[in-house]
Amino acid sequence: MKIPFAISARTAHLIGMENFANAEGAIIELVKNAYDADADTCVVVADIREDNVKSKLFIIDNGSGMTDEIIIKHWMTIGTDDKLLNARSSNKKRVKSGAKGIGRFALNRLGTSAEMLSFASNEFGKGYVWNVDWKKFDKARVLSDVEANLEEITIDYLASKLNEYGINRLPIYDKLVSENFHGTILCISHLNDDWNDDALNGLLKNLEMLIPAELQSSFELYLYKMHDLQWSGKVNPMEYEDYDYKISAQYEGGREIQIKIERNELNFSKLETFYSKVFLRDAMKVEPFRLEDFQKREITQTIQINEKVDANLLEQVGKFGFTFFFLKNTLKDDRDKDGNQKYPYNLFDESARTHWLDRFGGVRIYRDEFRVRPYGENGDDWLGLGRRQAKSPGGAGQKMGGYRIRPNQIAGVVKISRLTNAAFEDKSSREGIQENAVFALFKNLLLQIISAFELDRNTIMYNLSELYKEEHPQTAQAKEIANKALESKDENLSKEAEDLKILAADYKSLETELSDKEAELSMLRGLASMGISSATFTHELRSVMLRLLPRNELLKNILLQYLPEKQFEGMRFDNPYQELRNMKAEDEKLYNWLLYSLNSIRRSKRDWVDIDLSNYFTLFIESWKPILLRKLIHIDLQLINMDGTFLKGFEMDLDSIFNNFVTNSISAFLTSKEENKTISVRVSNDHGYAVIDFVDNGIGLSQEYKNTPDVIFNAFETSIVDNQNNKIGTGMGLFIAKGIISKYPDAMIALLPVEKGFGIRTIFKIK
Repeated sequence: MKIPFAISARTAHLIGMENFANAEGAIIELVKNAYDADADTCVVVADIREDNVKSKLFIIDNGSGMTDEIIIKHWMTIGTDDKLLNARSSNKKRVKSGAKGIGRFALNRLGTSAEMLSFASNEFGKGYVWNVDWKKFDKARVLSDVEANLEEITIDYLASKLNEYGINRLPIYDKLVSENFHGTILCISHLNDDWNDDALNGLLKNLEMLIPAELQSSFELYLYKMHDLQWSGKVNPMEYEDYDYKISAQYEGGREIQIKIERNELNFSKLETFYSKVFLRDAMKVEPFRLEDFQKREITQTIQINEKVDANLLEQVGKFGFTFFFLKNTLKDDRDKDGNQKYPYNLFDESARTHWLDRFGGVRIYRDEFRVRPYGENGDDWLGLGRRQAKSPGGAGQKMGGYRIRPNQIAGVVKISRLTNAAFEDKSSREGIQENAVFALFKNLLLQIISAFELDRNTIMYNLSELYKEEHPQTAQAKEIANKALESKDENLSKEAEDLKILAADYKSLETELSDKEAELSMLRGLASMGISSATFTHELRSVMLRLLPRNELLKNILLQYLPEKQFEGMRFDNPYQELRNMKAEDEKLYNWLLYSLNSIRRSKRDWVDIDLSNYFTLFIESWKPILLRKLIHIDLQLINMDGTFLKGFEMDLDSIFNNFVTNSISAFLTSKEENKTISVRVSNDHGYAVIDFVDNGIGLSQEYKNTPDVIFNAFETSIVDNQNNKIGTGMGLFIAKGIISKYPDAMIALLPVEKGFGIRTIFKIK
């Protein structure tokens, strides 16, 4: 015997109710239905009375309306798949926003009684009134026991009903309702929520962010409260032209994202006159930072997606667009204490901008032109921008690399579609998208786009800051004054002069302390380099630790007393002597690693000494050879005119630089198909400068850095990612190396062009 399933009326009721976390979400769902019905206009009306029983909510649209057949077959069918099968609307071919077929339960979320009047566009003058008492769901046993009322009506009936409701008082009434009216009017009564002024203001804010600005010409949205028709009216989506930056990005598939950057932060007239020297700095001589690039105001770039990102996940992400504004909310770093302008900012109204950011700030997601909650709502930092900025809190002008935008400085819109982003499934509560690997990759791609803006602003502001320091060398002046004060022999000093001398002595004391701190920092750089190196061999070291036993030779001698070695000749398995040989090899690995590690932090490496570069690099290569040979990597050294060549410095500094180079090469070989893995080190004396070239034949510079290769020297910049584009590398190796080199006079570091693999050159002035 075959028996059918049955669903209780109360269960169906609860399933629908739980899809709307709050009343605002329910109203938004009904507005979406109006859009799906090809409406040009949708009006939300709150008729709130002191007696809550008499209060009502209305949602009115001039869409295609419904015939009795559509009401019976689709509106009355819970979980209908009509929007899933017919993804686009019939007339305007809009992508329908809903797909689950349970949106009509939004009516129940708002109140216990609902009435609908609908006139179809293809049935002139004839409409239908539908009403239901949602309390019946609690009393009925099974769903089929619950019935709604459906009756045919005329335009005259509609007019009288609207007069009864007071809808004819609306300023938009004549535009919305006419003899040729088609559309749907929903009336919800016996409301479940208290719609006070705070609640209505919250609804207005949500409706303002419901649709993007470019949609308002084809879909107008209005909000009224009946007892104060001047309170609102047309809902205007966010629009703002007084931004510092506007970034527009489009992903169409593959491993490239096209972006457009509009700069509006700096006053161009001042930039090309009073600040023109900034364009003489090396970083500002290249595209897109030249003067002619600023004249265009708008630049385009291509972002490369790392090859390690899973291609299948990338395909599931699908096409999307992302537009965001950067808006700083203060000009406090505009001038120094003497009134000198550090950055030639365009002026703006701080109060107005802060107010606008409070209302529209955050990054929101729009699917088929409608907002997906709760992204960007009430400070929802779903991209983790705050956490990201807290890890690197420096300003854009402080240093190159590591600048991060704050979550209260961004307003953005991400556009996706049910048709092209099918992997983005709603949570059952309709409050957000399900968190999975595809969505995690999607978020990381958005962060990569934001990073492109951060790099652009960081480069400009840092170079302006450095120009300011050059033109206002207060530190040098202070140092000179301090030295003169300390050299003074006048014993009849005034109180002010004596105070100045004390201050100068304190300055010199601090200067000495800073010098000591620099030595400590040098050691920390070495330790950081050790950490980066250790990360490369973590798995190998752990394996050694798990299998390490006491000394092999002692154990072998004991075994020989009882088990002759000849007894096991030719045996691959169950051979204790073979196992001992294996263990010895493991011990040698550990020995070489410890030798390398301890050698890197010995006391002598922290002294400022004359370093024999020929001897240093010979020992350096020898210390790495055992480890590299086990990885089938060959390293060779070429010394040219280096006899008797010395560099004054910390040996630990050199270790920090060149150990990073080697570990980077090892990482590059992990994904390289090259059979003859080689690292070549060439050290030469060129007219009083030591030129050190490191070249490997690995995979070379990641594709994402081809257009901006010098970015790899910035803090936290790494191409080591997982299959979801999460950065798993430290991004500190080359930043540390560049920082060390910058402390040496006439020293430099730069990428070395090579046909295959990766090359890097360092230059030091030698004695």
